Amino acid sequence: MPDQSWLAFAWSNKDSAQYAIYALLFLFCLVRRLPVPECILSGLLCAMGTADRLHHFVVGGSIIWHNTNIGHLFIDTLAMACAFVVALHANRVYPLWIAAAQIIAMFGHIYRLALEEINAFAYAVMSITPSYIQFAAMLAGIASHMSRRRRLGSYPSWRRSSSLTPAMPPKLSPEA
Repeated sequence: MPDQSWLAFAWSNKDSAQYAIYALLFLFCLVRRLPVPECILSGLLCAMGTADRLHHFVVGGSIIWHNTNIGHLFIDTLAMACAFVVALHANRVYPLWIAAAQIIAMFGHIYRLALEEINAFAYAVMSITPSYIQFAAMLAGIASHMSRRRRLGSYPSWRRSSSLTPAMPPKLSPEA
């Protein structure tokens, strides 16, 4: 049997490499004591890989229903819910990119459920590619946050809701 090229080896181990990178990114956020949004989102990306590995180990493969991987659908649904909560409340832009990429992954599953005739390659692209977008957004977000903190100092990690803003001063009455 001929030796595999390094490209074929890299392609066959890309999932393990991606999982290792997400784990290192999460550890980096914890060690550097980055704020909560960064830790939550990097932890989410790492947890998605852990949940996927655990799912395939427990099930012994995949659960397919209407040509859709139900385990991946469940993992992506939970990840989308978590990403949206962080994206709506974090005082950063990049969580919106992570949540938007998760929408693409979700629509890949929904599209596959609705139309069984979808090309398997198109389904794979729609459900896998967003993880690369999320990784790029996470790296850019962490770099941007660290740069902003260096330039401006500490700033709030979360947006304030409108209910927490100070009350408007009372209007002056015409008699006063």
